[in-house]
Amino acid sequence: MDRLLENCRALSALLAETRQKDSPHILIERNPRIRDLAESVERDLHTCAQVHEPEQPAVLNGQREFRAVCWNIERGKNFSAVLKVLQEHPQLKEADFYLLTEVDSGMARSENRDIPRELGEGLNYFAYFAPSYFNFTNGHGVERNADGKNLWGLHGKALLSRYPLQDWNCVPMPNATDKLRSKEARLGQKRALVGKLPLGDKALTLVCTHLDAFSSPKSRSEQLAAAVRECSQAKHVLLGGDWNTNTLDSTSTWKLIPSVMKQLALVGPSKMIREHHPHPDRRFDRPLFDMLGELGLDYRACNQLGEPTFDLVSNDHELGQMAGDQYPRWALKWINRLIIKSGGRIGLKLDWFATKNLKVLNNQVIDSKQIQMPALKGRASDHHPIVTHFKLEA
Repeated sequence: MDRLLENCRALSALLAETRQKDSPHILIERNPRIRDLAESVERDLHTCAQVHEPEQPAVLNGQREFRAVCWNIERGKNFSAVLKVLQEHPQLKEADFYLLTEVDSGMARSENRDIPRELGEGLNYFAYFAPSYFNFTNGHGVERNADGKNLWGLHGKALLSRYPLQDWNCVPMPNATDKLRSKEARLGQKRALVGKLPLGDKALTLVCTHLDAFSSPKSRSEQLAAAVRECSQAKHVLLGGDWNTNTLDSTSTWKLIPSVMKQLALVGPSKMIREHHPHPDRRFDRPLFDMLGELGLDYRACNQLGEPTFDLVSNDHELGQMAGDQYPRWALKWINRLIIKSGGRIGLKLDWFATKNLKVLNNQVIDSKQIQMPALKGRASDHHPIVTHFKLEA
């Protein structure tokens, strides 16, 4: 990880000195210094590391019941709010494990914080980080206007654990689109972060995953399958993350529009909003959930089925700017009008747990809009955190 950070810092500094009229893939082709550093960074991105160890770790003492939180923290852009929620919210504080997606490390949009390490410090937890991408830009949409330049430019996922994990590693997953040629140009690929908690003669395998937002149901299923197969030999598994099960093929404009039209023709807008967006497993994202069942994982008991974890609202300027990196303005206006006609809000179920040989005791979606805490400035994230309470089956 140290070599990766050194090369990322050098590449970010070199990019800041370079007049970036050319797109990143052209810069890599034409500039030998950038090309050499980019090749080194891309090679070393396939890594993960423990980035924080608490001075006084918690002791397991034969514990067999656990609570886990899965949350897309929106890069950690509002770090103080995320930390405060995890420290103080009654259903979220003092969980045994936090599976966090969209986690920055050295990105200008999140104040160049080392988000996984600082969360580990703030919670007094072991923190593990797996980068997926090195970012050539400051981010998506309005994020590109963030003050300053990236320090390391890394983005990935984190596992925070009350107890030390063993055998942590990362699992490559195929990208759904060419990241280097997008407006948020990046090196790398999606990766799952895996760690193991030994429990006497048993072990709990934790897997944190994040699937592509601009993707198809088929590609989402294939991405997740890569992570699931990696832990196929594990007896007890908790898998969680943002799976972006938006029911659509959002790979490109020419895939998105027919996908929306198909849904409107087959079931109509009101039925989609009521019966399918909160239940992507019923039909439109069914390949992913069928794959989980075929590979021995259950998702029904550990999720609050039908409860959205992300709100798609009309006239969302920031989300619209980000989507503008992928789709033309006319397509976004058309989608926005559909949202307005549907009541101005569509609840999507994007974030999930899946388990293997675990007995789930309860689960919950925490509506982030209803988190009322003193001194909490701004939303912590655009996603709602999910919680599951479980124990290992014999």
